[in-house]
Amino acid sequence: AGGAGDSFRLITLHQNSGKGAAVRAGMIRAKGALCLMADADGATDITDGLPAVLKEMANVVTTTTTTTTAAVFGSRAHMENKSKAVRSTVRTFLMKAFHFFVKTLCSSSIRDTQCGFKLFTRDAAIVLFSNLHLTRWAFDTELVVLAEMMGKDACPIAEVGVKWEEVDGSKLDTSKLSLALVSLGMLRDMICVRSCYTLGLWRLRR
Repeated sequence: AGGAGDSFRLITLHQNSGKGAAVRAGMIRAKGALCLMADADGATDITDGLPAVLKEMANVVTTTTTTTTAAVFGSRAHMENKSKAVRSTVRTFLMKAFHFFVKTLCSSSIRDTQCGFKLFTRDAAIVLFSNLHLTRWAFDTELVVLAEMMGKDACPIAEVGVKWEEVDGSKLDTSKLSLALVSLGMLRDMICVRSCYTLGLWRLRR
C-alpha cells in the first residue's frame, strides 16, 4: 500500500515485444528518484533484496559526488555452488557457458547480469533504457555494456548479493532443448551488442 501522495500506474503494451521491451516501457515512465526492477514472480525476497540494493546504492552515491547516474545489480553469484547441487548437468553447463560469454563479450565487473532485481537512479534509468536495443532475455547484458561505456565516473555500477529462489510457473520453458535454444539466442544478442557498438552501428545517446 502506498502512503500519502504515492501512486501506482499500470502500463499496457499492445503486443508482446519481449521482457526487455516491457521493462524499458516501465522504467522510462517511472517518476521516482530511484527505480526498482523486480521480476513479477517474486523470486528475489524483497524484504532482503530491497534493503541490500538501497544500502549499496547509498554507498555508490556517497562515494561518487560527480554524478546522479548509478545502478546496483542484485546478484545470485554467491549462490552458485548451492545451485549446482540442484541443477541438472545440462543446466549447469549452460550456466557456465553463459557466464563465460558474458565475461568475454560484455563485462567482467558484473558476475550475474541476469538476476531480475536491479535498482537505478532515475537519471540512470532514463539514459540506459532510452538507449536499449535488445528487447528479449539478454537485455540486461546491454544495460551493463551501456553503463560501462559511460564510464565509472559517469555511471558507476555495483553488484550486491540477494536472496533468490526459483519459482514454479516461470514463463521460460525449462526443457533441455528450449534452454539450449534460449541460450543460443542470448549468445547471438550478446555478439550483436558488442559488434554493433564496436562498429558504431549503435551509439550511446546521452
